[in-house]
Amino acid sequence: MRKIIFPDKDFNLRHTFDCGQCFRWEKADGGYKGVAGEYWGTFIHTDKGIELETNCPDDNFWIRYLDLERDYGEIKKRVSLNPLMEEAVKYGSGIRILRQDFFEALVSFIISQRSSIPKIKACVKKLCEKYGRRLDEKGEFYTFPTPEELRDVTEEDFRALGVGYRAPYLVKCVKAVMKGEIDEKSLLTMDTASAREKLMTLYGVGDKVCDCVMLFSLAKYDLFPSDVWIKRVMCESFGSHDATAKADGEKLFGSLSGFAQQYLFYYRKNMD
Repeated sequence: MRKIIFPDKDFNLRHTFDCGQCFRWEKADGGYKGVAGEYWGTFIHTDKGIELETNCPDDNFWIRYLDLERDYGEIKKRVSLNPLMEEAVKYGSGIRILRQDFFEALVSFIISQRSSIPKIKACVKKLCEKYGRRLDEKGEFYTFPTPEELRDVTEEDFRALGVGYRAPYLVKCVKAVMKGEIDEKSLLTMDTASAREKLMTLYGVGDKVCDCVMLFSLAKYDLFPSDVWIKRVMCESFGSHDATAKADGEKLFGSLSGFAQQYLFYYRKNMD
């Protein structure tokens, strides 16, 4: 176990861990605790910066995961195209887009369809505790299960975790990854359009799930995932229609679409 201090410039724990991009972090003792890959971490804000206690021996793992080498100050300037965006950026000023494990993001966002964040987190937690590996003596932290660890899990097993109608999607997802039909390395080498086309061949993966997986695990930042909140704000403030919200956002923000989407989503969802 060791402690690391990271600068808190353009980085806020609540903004980052509660903006809808991840499901394995929860509030604890004035900060947040959770797991990324093989490592657990507990974060708190301090006078010196953001303190992390972790079992990870390599600072670079967390620097990559938290996207700490990117200049978010410059991004925020570039996406602040109008007063609404300025307000959204100010509201979520500490958001950083996490670089999550591909398989974890894929399974988690399949589970997320038509569900609330608390329920998604509960299902993912059950999945990890049932099929992942324990990382600490107390049984507080578990890894996200690998495709190999889920290969024999049935629809009934998945339903027992509370995933409902998404169970067959998960079974087929695991099989596709195990067979190499969906491969992270291949997707990373493709342009965004080709990677989207490939990922959406997977049963149960539609536009939003695909875009979220690619944005939050494959660093495809030119995507603008569109859900009810994004459609609402795009229609209210940018003259879009539900059917054009995604395309309009990507045209407006280009290579920074994913960052702009997170600021807008976090802002609009919390305004109601």
